[in-house]
Amino acid sequence: MKVTSVELHPDGSSDVFVLSFRDPSRLNPYNVKGITGLDADELVARFYGAPGAQNFYNMMLVKRQPMMLIELNPRYNLGESPATLRDAMYRMIASSRRGKVDIWFKNGEEVVAVLSGNVIKLEAPNFTTRSEVQITFNCVDPFLKAPTPVSLSVVALDPSLTEIQDDLSTAPHGVVFELTATAPITSITIDDPDDLSWEYTITPVGGFVAGDVIHYSSQYNDKYIYLVRAGVTIHLADVLTPGSIWPIIFPGRINTFRFSNGPSLDWNTISYYPTYWGV
Repeated sequence: MKVTSVELHPDGSSDVFVLSFRDPSRLNPYNVKGITGLDADELVARFYGAPGAQNFYNMMLVKRQPMMLIELNPRYNLGESPATLRDAMYRMIASSRRGKVDIWFKNGEEVVAVLSGNVIKLEAPNFTTRSEVQITFNCVDPFLKAPTPVSLSVVALDPSLTEIQDDLSTAPHGVVFELTATAPITSITIDDPDDLSWEYTITPVGGFVAGDVIHYSSQYNDKYIYLVRAGVTIHLADVLTPGSIWPIIFPGRINTFRFSNGPSLDWNTISYYPTYWGV
């Protein structure tokens, strides 16, 4: 991932802090001297059961705590000082009702990835000649993600056998989709015909009826499965078959998903967020 600049955006606020990597003319009030915590420092294996004797796991990250060392560059002709720049950063921390700050990683004018977290520490050496601020974030979701999802065209896709290839991401990630049942179905099983060691089965009481709209997400920290029938939402997480494996997308390979009763299903939407281990 190529990154040329970083911006801080308090969630729900109009404040924007542009952090320069290189500013020879010293026109930007905030210059980054160093950023740590943007690598895949600690990978952990998160295991979960599957039918039979097989075990599956995803390589996950523990929570991420990036730290930025920022040089303050007051524009004295505009009335700025180290104190006013620090005060602006304190206000930035408190300007979001949700308490989150989004870190935008940009390549030129393009936002290539976003990391969201809470500011947990802001350290400024007072009564010294160093005009610096060290700011630390706590990111419960440790993955860098593209700001907008990739939406696949479903025109030519068949739920009986759907292939998804993601050549942008560097980390495994979830997928979000919506299907409509076109006929009564007792249950739906998702598997991979080339790897029958796992499956994901939903068996609601009374099955599915024609017109049911099925909503699904296997995103990190945002997994759900429910249907909407005649305007009523029915949650289905409690009717998953024990041992079901949430389907995910592995980057750089063809991911094949086969839906049982595929002829009685129509795709509405499929999307995913390109996801990265680090910069």
